[in-house]
Amino acid sequence: MAVTQEKTAVVKFSTVGDAITGNINVNFIEWHSKTAAADDDLVITDTAGNILWVDTADGIDYKNFCPLKNTVNGIIILTMDSGEVFVYKAAELPGQY
Repeated sequence: MAVTQEKTAVVKFSTVGDAITGNINVNFIEWHSKTAAADDDLVITDTAGNILWVDTADGIDYKNFCPLKNTVNGIIILTMDSGEVFVYKAAELPGQY
């Protein structure tokens, strides 16, 4: 499923299968889950299936981030047991590069 905010500086993914396509200059990715259970998983790939980030929650109210700082070819939420993912695009953030 394509996400609706793909042209904004911060893109929110809320379910497995959410995706944006094309080249994306990513600053960092955050995963927030207020309802996470220990061992909830997150797997994010590009459109070619290359792993961008894998993470496992350690309990409720889990937050973590990945400083990707790279241009990727699309982003797909392959696995997300709970919560939301936020992708912060570098090209849209003034003064970052």
